[in-house]
Amino acid sequence: MQLKPISEQVVAVVGASSGIGRETALQFAQRGAKVVVASRSRPGLDTLVEEIQQAGGSAIAVTADVADFEQVKAIADKTVEQYGRLDTWVHSSATSVFGTFDQLTPEEFKRVIEVNLVGQAYGAMAALPHLKREGRGSLIHISSGEARRSLPYQSAYSSSKHGVEGFLDALRLELLHEGHNINVTQILPAVINTPFYNKSRTKLGVKPTGLPPYYQPSLVADAIL
Repeated sequence: MQLKPISEQVVAVVGASSGIGRETALQFAQRGAKVVVASRSRPGLDTLVEEIQQAGGSAIAVTADVADFEQVKAIADKTVEQYGRLDTWVHSSATSVFGTFDQLTPEEFKRVIEVNLVGQAYGAMAALPHLKREGRGSLIHISSGEARRSLPYQSAYSSSKHGVEGFLDALRLELLHEGHNINVTQILPAVINTPFYNKSRTKLGVKPTGLPPYYQPSLVADAIL
């Protein structure tokens, strides 16, 4: 399917305050797209918008918790209100709790699923009506290599990423069957040099780290664009 040139696109990037989401938003803006950036962290969004605007780009920020559908819907609605349409939705928000399964509380396990799986579904629910109205578009969901290969001490995270893969496979088939010109893409990064491990909770008594080698967020952003 032929998408619009990036310079003509309106792009929403969720989870944009740091890491992969931030780098992706910057690259879209550098190539001329109008960008709406969203996350729970307002300070990170404000510095991102400032950086984009100082470079001559166009961007606005929306604060949202992806576990709340109305807040996610507000991202898509604000995008259309500000720029008239939505062409591409990039969903990068994620969280984790490191520990053995029996160390996790029900609330901790649930939160990871709500952010990583339900939040991804909420993003697609919010974006799809606008993409269908345009007649074409792209859903890009950042998942993880753990969608294919689980790791110990990551039971909630691995569960959520396996769920994302199943959800996106089903959604892709539905859209294909219905004849919609909407791409559904799942990105499966390895270990990326982002604040993810510093921000994640741990029950292990030590600071968690990923298995080397580490890759830069720009490599993932390149794959997205």
